[in-house]
Amino acid sequence: MDKKTIFAFLLIGFILILTQTDFYRDKILKLPPKPVVTETQPDSSFSINDSASKPGTVRETSPIQKPVRDVPEPETSKIEESELAVLLNRDKDTRFEDVVIDADLYTARINPKGAVVSSWKLKKFNYNGDESVELIEKEDGNLGFFFINQEDTLNTYNAYFKPDKNAITFEGKNEVESVRFVLDLGNNRQVIKTFTFYKSEYIFDLNIDIIELATEFDKSQYFLAWQSGLKYTELDYSNNISKEDIEGSKAYVYQGESKEELKLPAKPYQTKSRSDFSGVVDWAAIRTKYFAMIILPDKDDEIEPELIGKTAPLYRDPDLKDRVKKEFSLLLKNKISPSDNIKSVSQHFRVYFGPLDYYIIKDYHPTLAKIMDFGFTLFRPFARGVLWSFINLHKIIPNYGIVLIVFSILIKILVWPLTRKSYASMHRMQTLQPKLTELKEKYAKDPQRVNKETMKLYKQEGVNPVGGCLPQLIQMPLLIAIFIVFRNTIELRDASFFWWISDLSAPDTIYKLPFSIPFYGNFVNVLPIIMGITMFWQQKMTMKDPKQKMMVYMMPIFFTLIFNSFPSGLNLYYALFNVFSIAQQKWAPEKKEQQPQVVATKKVPVKTKQIKGKNKRNKNG
Repeated sequence: MDKKTIFAFLLIGFILILTQTDFYRDKILKLPPKPVVTETQPDSSFSINDSASKPGTVRETSPIQKPVRDVPEPETSKIEESELAVLLNRDKDTRFEDVVIDADLYTARINPKGAVVSSWKLKKFNYNGDESVELIEKEDGNLGFFFINQEDTLNTYNAYFKPDKNAITFEGKNEVESVRFVLDLGNNRQVIKTFTFYKSEYIFDLNIDIIELATEFDKSQYFLAWQSGLKYTELDYSNNISKEDIEGSKAYVYQGESKEELKLPAKPYQTKSRSDFSGVVDWAAIRTKYFAMIILPDKDDEIEPELIGKTAPLYRDPDLKDRVKKEFSLLLKNKISPSDNIKSVSQHFRVYFGPLDYYIIKDYHPTLAKIMDFGFTLFRPFARGVLWSFINLHKIIPNYGIVLIVFSILIKILVWPLTRKSYASMHRMQTLQPKLTELKEKYAKDPQRVNKETMKLYKQEGVNPVGGCLPQLIQMPLLIAIFIVFRNTIELRDASFFWWISDLSAPDTIYKLPFSIPFYGNFVNVLPIIMGITMFWQQKMTMKDPKQKMMVYMMPIFFTLIFNSFPSGLNLYYALFNVFSIAQQKWAPEKKEQQPQVVATKKVPVKTKQIKGKNKRNKNG
């Protein structure tokens, strides 16, 4: 790989990147500009209520196409509504004051219309400056109750649930408070939703009592829904929803010792639902990168969950064509057992609504920590150990940036014996390169002989050809666990380091390009560049084989492109790790092991008489 070859590869890469840019399209090809869609039509072809009334396991819809209607639709006034439908919609146009819950960790609001959660602001997390994080996207149908009566879906979202108090404030030693919402449908028919909140916890209890109404339910079942998903909370340099937050948006059901996910396509205007779950349901959840809403039903209740999701484009910025917004809904079908008292049915749920903090959620349910993304089974113990060490270091060091510096030093010390052996093995392999080259030239026409002589040389010199790789493989689970934790841990959210690095959970963007570069994007971040430079420096010190010279240049470029969208805390850690690796190689080199040298000596002829005489004396004793 000479300089001309390297230059050729770099030139090819530059041309490939250039042809993907808007500059090449507009200035060189002079193609007409791409149309930019400024607004989108909502998907009205599929709703959570439609899903409840139509059985099926997995349903997908194609991109939305509005049907052309030649025949006018019938007027709603001509449709005869049932008694229950009239009662449930009598307060449709009335506005009611929210019941406000002011706890230590959040401020929540419950709207009496439907007794649904309309707002949930976290006090310890900020969004868009000093404003508290709001997790509710829309207030309709969050823990809403509906059922099917004579094949007609009747929801309670417009019905007035009378609360027994207007607000909850925790005063003195009072740690638990409840608010009771009653929907009265006449003839002793009632739906009662009781919310129980705790002063210093993100979890709350929801109890649903159904009185003299269960006989109206088709198939003896009703539905509890969460319709609005979760609001995205992470913004990029242009105040658009960050790519990391979109990628972290998911919906799960945990049942049968398995976490099942609803995976959405990467195209806009797509809808998909999934209800093929069997076994006892431990919990169902909707999450973003850092926050989650989790419903934990009682184990004794028969629950059939359904996950519903749809995708929508983000057209606020024409450079965000690769970002597709995900909107998830959650539906729990609750079956009323024949053994229950049909006149009075009661079911209980626990709802967690807060940060994805491992040490908070793991105590609420034995399997709830599974919602944390710690990678494959092999990496999870390492990831938990990294998280524990990281958090406990912060108890001593208040700045998370300095914690990252100290942590990278500790990790370097921990893997020192392995890297030491790796460097020693690589050095010994480098000293053998001239002899290996000589063997290849000598037996160029006999590849088998080359392999045989090469292995013979390794054996003579006491060199293990994979000795440099094995130490690296042993430490890979730890390094991958660090990557997983630092990319997802909420502890780095809003944690500043110094100067321009104000949020270690987000890229440290200093400038936005007027065009987008494939694999890189249009945001210029400093730490990925520093990480790439330190990686190039380390690679140059490590790789001495001329055949690996291309890797010295290509690997840093590749990782710089990939890591550009990653959190600044992760890039800071890897840059520091590279710097300490360079220091280890430069100022603490391995001592060259002295190989035993065979000194050539002349053979001295042995006198036969001396030997015979000596043997004779030995014979005589």
